Amino acid sequence: MLIAASLVLLHRDPKHSGLVSKTSADLCAGMLETHSSQTRFFLKIVQQGWFRPVARLIEGITIPGILLHYALRKKCIAALACSALNDGTTQVVTIGAGFDPLTFELHHDFPSVRFWEIDHPTTQRHKLRALPRVSPDRLHFVAADLNATALDKEPLIANGFDPTRRTFWIAEGLLMYLRADMVASLIRTLNSLSASRSQFVFTFMEKNGDGGIRFDSQSKLVDRWLRSRGEPFLWGATRSELVGLVGPWRVIRFLDHNDLRRLESRLADESIAKGEVICLAQI
Repeated sequence: MLIAASLVLLHRDPKHSGLVSKTSADLCAGMLETHSSQTRFFLKIVQQGWFRPVARLIEGITIPGILLHYALRKKCIAALACSALNDGTTQVVTIGAGFDPLTFELHHDFPSVRFWEIDHPTTQRHKLRALPRVSPDRLHFVAADLNATALDKEPLIANGFDPTRRTFWIAEGLLMYLRADMVASLIRTLNSLSASRSQFVFTFMEKNGDGGIRFDSQSKLVDRWLRSRGEPFLWGATRSELVGLVGPWRVIRFLDHNDLRRLESRLADESIAKGEVICLAQI
């Protein structure tokens, strides 16, 4: 919900509106509007011009640059997905989709591609209530609590997923909340379901110098907030550790805050949170 509100906020900011499409912002607003009276009230606040400097102040004392990080992370992953689909990939699976609107945008833009979202049933229920009707033959929702159990491939296959077809897998902002053994299990499962030239894009927290798992500029307020929400960061890795961990997937490239900044030349003088890295791998 926080990320959805951030995208709405940025889209309504004249300086950054180009980072978030109107479709994406409208879908996020719809989810906040229908979720609860509290999120509906929050949505009204973030849509007000006077709230933007307040949001910057809050960002400055929590994780400076996190709003741009969210938007650019999503823009980068969307571009990687579009590249794969234009190159012949015919299936997209988003794991831990949350309120991310990407699947719905791609569903509209690529009418011959099939999509699946895997997420907690409560989150999916709220999302489906808010979003427009889609083709049930091309967009499927598979309920799973990834914090409790390993990913079961049978429900995915039962919903029409074909392991012999090239797939683009997405796990954005997810793996840091899973234990190391569950991350390894997920990677093995995706490998068993992936045809040749399938790709897996995911984000991970890059361990800092003392082995910590956090954004470089993250304040202790955020640490306490994540713990109070029951969502502490549990897993991170260095880039060299990750290359070994994801095998037999081959890492194609890493994209960090410097790469995200290059997506928008106008952001040269703005802070972008450092610590979460995008990895693109291929089987």
